[in-house]
Amino acid sequence: MGFLQRISLMITSLIILHTIPSTTSTPITPDAPTMILIDSICVNTRNIDYCEQTIISKLDNPHTDIKIISKIAAFNAVYITTTAGNLIRDEFIPKAENPLVKTQLVHCQATYRAVQKLLEGAYMAHVRGDYSDMRHYQSSVLGMLDSCKTDFDHMVRTNWWVRLTINISLLATRQLPGQ
Repeated sequence: MGFLQRISLMITSLIILHTIPSTTSTPITPDAPTMILIDSICVNTRNIDYCEQTIISKLDNPHTDIKIISKIAAFNAVYITTTAGNLIRDEFIPKAENPLVKTQLVHCQATYRAVQKLLEGAYMAHVRGDYSDMRHYQSSVLGMLDSCKTDFDHMVRTNWWVRLTINISLLATRQLPGQ
């Protein structure tokens, strides 16, 4: 990946990170046990800082447990996927000049709608305490994202961030009990 692509990826990541609404107006600094829990999830991602920020920015208490962290991660996955779907519809498709790219983006939009529904199901399973069902929903979406293929630069980056966010949620959910 070239320098300009890395800069573009960083800018996109900052935009996406700042679109996730925070739950508090005052930043929370997690206590040591909470930070260890967060890091045990984030160390398995490609972008530890982004992972930590997406979780920490939603904390409403310096001490929390894996259930809250996994709920935050599941919410983030739904939110980012919904935001990405809206970007595809409102920004990417209208700006696509190549008919092939436009067709690919329409396919990606349909894929993102389906992914969003599954992630909403995962979030609701979490609310019910059915973590096994939650993992089932989450695991099925990563393969679906593979069908969203395009060379449209913004979509390539969006897919990368959505996949990262879903992986953060999966990693958090794996630390929950089966039921």
